Amino acid sequence: MKRILYVLHSGTTGGTFLTNKDLMKNVEKEYDVFLLSCDYNFLKLFSYSNEELKLVKQYPRSKKWSAKDFHSSWLAYIYFNILTEFKIDLIHIRHLINHSFDLPQIAKKLNIPVVLSFHDFYFICPYYVLLNEDTRYCAGICKNNNLNCYNPLKSLNDLNSKEIIPQWRREVLKLFNYVDYFVTTSDFVKNLFLSIYPEMDSDSFKVIAHGRDFPKLNEDYFEVPSKDKPIKILCPANHLNEMKGSELIKQIKKEDEDNKLEFHFLGDSKDIDDFGISHGTFERDDFCNKVKEIKPSFVGIFSIWPETFCHTLTEAWSLGIPVIGSNIGVIKERIQNENGGWLIDIDDSKKSYNVILKIAENIKEYKKIQKYISKMKFKDTKDMAKEYLEIYKLFLE
Repeated sequence: MKRILYVLHSGTTGGTFLTNKDLMKNVEKEYDVFLLSCDYNFLKLFSYSNEELKLVKQYPRSKKWSAKDFHSSWLAYIYFNILTEFKIDLIHIRHLINHSFDLPQIAKKLNIPVVLSFHDFYFICPYYVLLNEDTRYCAGICKNNNLNCYNPLKSLNDLNSKEIIPQWRREVLKLFNYVDYFVTTSDFVKNLFLSIYPEMDSDSFKVIAHGRDFPKLNEDYFEVPSKDKPIKILCPANHLNEMKGSELIKQIKKEDEDNKLEFHFLGDSKDIDDFGISHGTFERDDFCNKVKEIKPSFVGIFSIWPETFCHTLTEAWSLGIPVIGSNIGVIKERIQNENGGWLIDIDDSKKSYNVILKIAENIKEYKKIQKYISKMKFKDTKDMAKEYLEIYKLFLE
């Protein structure tokens, strides 16, 4: 069997890993699968078979990683050895944080095709969430100053995002020259990359939405809002931090002098526990049971960065729950396309508060939206994998 190497930015946890695992469990039926992850201390190579990862080899880091080090002779040496020793036939890069930019060029020299996915906006800006120094969405357009932008990761502290951008995009464009196919999860993200890099080949750039496997529902996981009790809004995220809207939630709740809103938090919510009811952290497979206990009227997704897909949106809809979401990025795109909820202005907490009250008061509209959601069909992981396999087979057959 031909061999595929998936490349991730960190270990075997987190959203990117789980999505990649969803893909690997379907791909392993047709190809031998390997996974290369890279954290602050080690590069680790795994094999993946029968839905289990097995550590094959690990490589201790020789120096601290920096995004400024576009090329590394040490990493290049390891990449070359892995590709040749394990006879890799195709590489699918899911992320390159903690890596260098050497892998695609080495692959090209070895005639190994490369597929590159855009999980976030790392290849537009190393501060991969596109929030400027005012913590506002910038669309990849830098202000003419050297004020450092919102930094989502400590290991990026050694660079100023605006100062490095010209060199960053030159190096990214060189990297793109060694990539055979690009994939992302939405038209919004594809169009943004094409606007920043018009040299990209749009014909070799496919949109594949994430697939998920959901159990069939046999009961309601929501309650219709009522004037007789507070409006329950569930805000789920692994880390309910500023990027995920914690400050916006605080400001909305401060407007709520009559306690008409009751926020519920699923995930690490220590920054905002005083503004709602915390239900602790959760595993992906436990989401349904947690929501069932709460029975919210809405799921609130108030991210201030332009999410590239947002699994929480899919999870909410899979349970038949309408969403109140941010008016940027893919949250906006998907809610509008699917008619699965309402948008709020993330830059105006008072206006957002009043909009939420109006939404909750219109029971007829709520039931109409909920009915739309109950009829939604979701792509499963097998369907998602088929789309990726079509790309792989362009190069492997």
